[in-house]
Formats: sequence, structure tokens, C-alpha cells
Amino acid sequence: MRINTIDLNLYKWLKPLYKFLFFVLMGVFVSNVSTAQSYSPSNIKNHQIWIDLYPHYYMNEKLEYYGDAGYRSIVSNGSWSRIYARPSVRFHLHKYFELHGGMGFFYIFNAYKSDQFEASPWQGFQVNWPKLTRISFKHLFKIEERFSFETNNNWASNFELRFRYKLFGKVSFVKTNKWYIPFYGELFVPVKGEIQELYRNKGRAGVGLGYKPNKEWQVAFVFNWQGSRTGINENRDVSDYIYQIKIRKIWNGSLMKKNTKSI
Repeated sequence: MRINTIDLNLYKWLKPLYKFLFFVLMGVFVSNVSTAQSYSPSNIKNHQIWIDLYPHYYMNEKLEYYGDAGYRSIVSNGSWSRIYARPSVRFHLHKYFELHGGMGFFYIFNAYKSDQFEASPWQGFQVNWPKLTRISFKHLFKIEERFSFETNNNWASNFELRFRYKLFGKVSFVKTNKWYIPFYGELFVPVKGEIQELYRNKGRAGVGLGYKPNKEWQVAFVFNWQGSRTGINENRDVSDYIYQIKIRKIWNGSLMKKNTKSI
């Protein structure tokens, strides 16, 4: 009862902050979509397909091995595609707080410039709050150290330090826990250095429909919008409309339930 009272008081105190963050993200999303839809010869619209796999393995109640891997491609003009794997670990400090770390490996196929190989270690801190009856929110703060190599240009290298903030969550259906609506918004902020990319991400957002047939498997279709920049001096706006399939497999999921108990 005491934990529930604390949760309620925290929610009342931070409710204005969540409203502010929600409207900021929605403002960025609507502003960029409006810009993308306005006519301009400098605007570019792409359509992408993403297929991503998310394995999760709970080694004990605190430590989890997870990650994602997949294939992503622009199908409208064939100018860009990527294969990647990002093995990661997560330490559950508390039901509200998590520490993350991992290593991303990416190979990017570019039609108009050298292909690229990228190795990116990253660190993150996640806040899981608030969690209501049918809707939950999570916040992931990440720092990435990006090392990029141009494979067709004597492996010329570049470095960039980048910050990412992601607000995400899901809405569960009232009559069943098998169907849910995932949603998210994410911002990309370069901190130091610069990687020469064909498309440079600024932000993205998405919403979809997910199905959980059992405790071990989840599958979701997500429609994403992404804003990027391209061209010399990044003087052209790019809007990506992305159709994504996400498949998640969980091992030792019973340990996850133990970890969500209050400490």
C-alpha cells in the first residue's frame, strides 16, 4: 500500500512534466511532417522497410542479455540499405531504473557514396515510469560513441559522439492482454564530431499494433516517420515513411516477473 501511495504522489507531481514532454515531441513531429508535406524542390520523401529481431535472455533476476538485429532499406529509390546487430546487456536496478550498455555493428550500402562500416559502443539509463493499468511509459537516455569507416575509400574514418532520448511505451487492450499498441518518439542530438552520412537522423516517431500469443513471443507492425537531412551542408530535408516488422523472443521470462516486484 505504501508503494502504491508513493507511485500516486509521484505521478501527481510529475504529471505536468509528462504533459510538457508529450507536447514537445508532438510539436516536433507535427512540425516536421508539415514541412515534409509542403512543396519544395529541396524536400525528399523516402519509403523504407525494416525487419528487426529482438532476442531477450534473462540470466538472473537482475541481469539480462538482449539486443536487436535486422535489415533496413529504402525501397522507393534504392539509395540506402543497412544490415546490423547490436548485442546489449541490461541491469535491473529497481522496477523503475535500469542500466544499459552494448555494442552496435552496422554495414551501410550507399548508392551515391562509399559504403560504410560503423562500430558504436553505447551506454544508457532507463526510467520505467509511470505504469498505469493499461498504459506504461519508459524513458531511455543514451550516449553513443560512433566510429565510422568508408570501406571504398581506404577505410577513411570519422567519429561522432551522439545523445539520444527515447520516450516509448504501450497501451494494452482492455479485454485481452494479447493485443497492444506500441508507441514512441525519439530525438537525436550530435554532441561532438561528425560522420559523413548520406542521411543524417534528426528524430523519429511511430505507432503500431502488436500481438503477444504467449509469454515467449511478440510480433508487431509499426508505422514510423523519420526526419533526416542530406546534401552538401545538410541543406535538404528528408522524410522517411517506414513500415516495420518487429519480432521479439524471450527466454527465462519468469525471472522478469520477480524483478518487477518492489524492493
